[in-house]
Amino acid sequence: MTGRALLLAALLVAAAILLGAWSLLAGRRDRAGMAVGNAAMLQAEALLSAMRDVETGQRGFVLTGNDAFLEPYANGLAAAARQLAAIEAEGPGSGLDPTRLRELVRARQDYAARVVALRREGGLEAARLAVEEGRGKEVMDALRTETAQAQAAITQRVEALRQQDDRRTAWCFALGALLIVAAGAVLGAYALARRRAERRAAALLDSVMENAPVGLGLLDRDLRLHQANRALAEMSERTLGLEAGRQDLRSALPAEVLAAVEPRLREVLEGGKAQSEVEVTLRPAGRPNAAPRQLLMAFFPLREDGLGAGLVVTDVSIRRRYEERLRRSEGRLRTLVDSIPQLAWMTDAEGSVQWYNRRWYEYTGTTPEEMQGDGWVKVHSPDHVERVVAHFRAAIAAGEPWEDTFPIRGADGRYRWFLSRALPLRDEPDEASSEGRLVGWFGTNTDITEMRAAEEELAAARDAAEDANKAKSQFIANMSHELRTPLSAVIGYSEMLEEQVEDLGDEGAEILDDLRKIGSNARHLLSLINDVLDLSKIEAGKMEVQAEDFPLEPLLHEVGDTVEALIGRKHNRLVLELAPGLGEMHSDTVKLRQCLFNLLSNAAKFTEGGQITLAASRQQRDGRDWLELRVADTGIGMTEEQLQRLFQRFSQADASTTRRFGGTGLGLAITKAFCTMLGGDIAVESQAGAGTTFTIQLPADLREARADPGEPEAAAEELPGPPSAEEGSAGLVLVVDDDAAARDLLARFLRREGFAVRTAQDGAAGLRLAREMRPNAILLDVMMPRMDGWAVLSALKAEPALAETPVIMVTVVQERGLAFSLGAADYLTKPVQWPRLKAALDRARTATTAGAALVLEHDAVQRLELRQLLEAEGWTVREAATSVAALRLLESGGGAAVPDLVLVGVPGFEGDGIALIQNLRRHPEWRELPVIALAEGKMSDAERDGLRGQVRRVLPMGEEPPEGLLAELQRIANQSQPAARIAGPGPMEKAT
Repeated sequence: MTGRALLLAALLVAAAILLGAWSLLAGRRDRAGMAVGNAAMLQAEALLSAMRDVETGQRGFVLTGNDAFLEPYANGLAAAARQLAAIEAEGPGSGLDPTRLRELVRARQDYAARVVALRREGGLEAARLAVEEGRGKEVMDALRTETAQAQAAITQRVEALRQQDDRRTAWCFALGALLIVAAGAVLGAYALARRRAERRAAALLDSVMENAPVGLGLLDRDLRLHQANRALAEMSERTLGLEAGRQDLRSALPAEVLAAVEPRLREVLEGGKAQSEVEVTLRPAGRPNAAPRQLLMAFFPLREDGLGAGLVVTDVSIRRRYEERLRRSEGRLRTLVDSIPQLAWMTDAEGSVQWYNRRWYEYTGTTPEEMQGDGWVKVHSPDHVERVVAHFRAAIAAGEPWEDTFPIRGADGRYRWFLSRALPLRDEPDEASSEGRLVGWFGTNTDITEMRAAEEELAAARDAAEDANKAKSQFIANMSHELRTPLSAVIGYSEMLEEQVEDLGDEGAEILDDLRKIGSNARHLLSLINDVLDLSKIEAGKMEVQAEDFPLEPLLHEVGDTVEALIGRKHNRLVLELAPGLGEMHSDTVKLRQCLFNLLSNAAKFTEGGQITLAASRQQRDGRDWLELRVADTGIGMTEEQLQRLFQRFSQADASTTRRFGGTGLGLAITKAFCTMLGGDIAVESQAGAGTTFTIQLPADLREARADPGEPEAAAEELPGPPSAEEGSAGLVLVVDDDAAARDLLARFLRREGFAVRTAQDGAAGLRLAREMRPNAILLDVMMPRMDGWAVLSALKAEPALAETPVIMVTVVQERGLAFSLGAADYLTKPVQWPRLKAALDRARTATTAGAALVLEHDAVQRLELRQLLEAEGWTVREAATSVAALRLLESGGGAAVPDLVLVGVPGFEGDGIALIQNLRRHPEWRELPVIALAEGKMSDAERDGLRGQVRRVLPMGEEPPEGLLAELQRIANQSQPAARIAGPGPMEKAT
């Protein structure tokens, strides 16, 4: 703004000057034009006068014949020639027409010369006759007219130039004066704005100095304090006991502090060099037991008379306290990380390792200098390092968790196998990034040498067993022809003998009965061999599925007709319940029919005088059509223990069942295998004495099931959706375990403890339920199919929404250190000790409100720390900075505003805390309030005696950890609220 105003004023003045210069130049040009016109008029008059002289000389000579009259005649001709030359030299700008004038002058000269010649030659009479012709008069009249017209035009032009010059001069003067006045106005406005800006700047500077959060003041050369702002005045009065303008620093500061400050201050006063970062430690004036204050001072020189230096004071007591706490926390964290059994390390965002724990150096025998940057590569096996580095770099580029196994060389030179995991570390999310900025990676290496060796031994044993089992299955499958051929011959010969014996009549009756027994047993043996061969084919991978399109309802009627006679042997009744719209199916009809035959024959075997139902319906699930086939009977049923052994090969419910009903137990095993081959599954429900129901679920189109490359995700076993209030008030616990018995035991215990429970039978389903339901805690097994517990735990801790959920590992694996390094809240081994599980779950119960608390503390940082501690323990908090504000909060809501606890900082700012305690004890309605006094620094015996009987406890302020305060809070909560109520934290209130 300042530059623009000055520039505008300068432009206005320059415009006025240019306007005056232009007016002067234009005036000169017009006056030159007027001078040219006047000169032309004079030249025309002189030309006309010369021609008059020519005419006069001619007349005198004609009348007298005297040559004396020819002298003016000759002079006139010469003068006329000179004037014509002058007029021609001026050019058209003179206003005269030189060509016309020369024609007229020449015509007059020729006429005069002819008359003079006639006078000489013919005498007076000849000359008189020539004169009387009037030619001379005509030429002179034309010359006079031409001259008069030219003079009139010149006179008019000169007058126009004069008037134009007058007008221009007047306008230029007026406009120039206006520009000068405008320039003056701009400069005046600029000066006024500058003055206002200076006033605003001065007011702003005064406001900033007065309201600055740091102390600002001025010192004279005698070190007396002048013009201290409000912050410095408060610090001076509280900490230094110094009043502005009345005491100097030498008398206020202790000798040891003055010895450190005065030399630096003298350098400012005498050398003119600013001094900063002058730190002093002082105890508040008049309070020898109060906590010391750390002040950070800076001095700068002043040039104004009477003043020596400027003073800047910052109270860094709270910052130093936090720095000390941070150092203690870092020390505890370093000790904790150094103590874990894993090798731990941390990288920057680019993946360069910046830190290792002590266990790393103990195992590898290296030094921090050797491990700088990518030094870890030196202790890796050369056979694996290239793969590991590439895998790790890919994880860093993608920003995803990393996991790998590889050998690491120890200090003794031998390699051991380690499982290495690393998780990305991120800042808090912001508007720019929902996940937060990647700052590094934290990783651990867990020794799995023994585990790997055991796994390799188990794998070798498993492979050997599978090879042996496969060889056995292949052998039996290849023996199909050799076993069935002799049995077929036995059955054929027995049937032939039966026919021959029948022809003998009564004589062969006894032999016929024996032959029929032989044929029956042979057929039974062939049936058993067929079952064994079918199962062997399945195990050997030689059983193929021959799928085709067929209508389902006719197939079911055909199966019913086939087994109706078998079912009727024990007086049972077969019922078909076929839902409409069964439609067609694309599957293996032979295997489906075999499954139904096995289930129906099994039902007929264990049911007598009852009903056997074959039901079918078509359903849609997951975007595909499924067929549900149920075989239900009203037979002897099974117990829970018998159901556990139901689909095992060569096994029935128990030995008595085998003795009573016969069979090998292969039928159901083959049925289950066939159902799996057809893309479905089989389930059973039964109660002892109440019958059994087998349910087969098969896809309507086997091609769609085979086209699905993924394995279906295991579903939760419990009811979906969030828990209701009736299920449990202590919170929701998710149990993730592939063992159904373990899930059932844990769920029963949790429900008994008041928790709502959801369970999942593998890691993927557990992770999905955790994202949907956000449980209060998760019980997690390690050894699970598809996704083990370690992967689930890593995924939970990598998601911000689930990272804080407590995860309790419940497993048989002894990897406590790995669990805690990955973020587990606790680690329990199976069989579970229920008291330990209860103690771990108590920390995950739904938060309860312990009560309402009122906090009086002048220091805003201390007040915030107390609020956070109380809210973490379940208290709702109201806070006040002064005793007046605290009393206002107590009076504002009557009885509803009375808290369950009052925390007071004593003695408080200017004794404010003591004043509040005394006011509480004077009012009957507040006399019984529990009050905890938090001492700011060490208290004298007299101060403690003054509080005795007035407060419940006196505890030190800023104790780390605050065990005494936490214990007292728990006691007050138990006394005021013996029955915890489920509620969230109440509204936070503040008063200042």
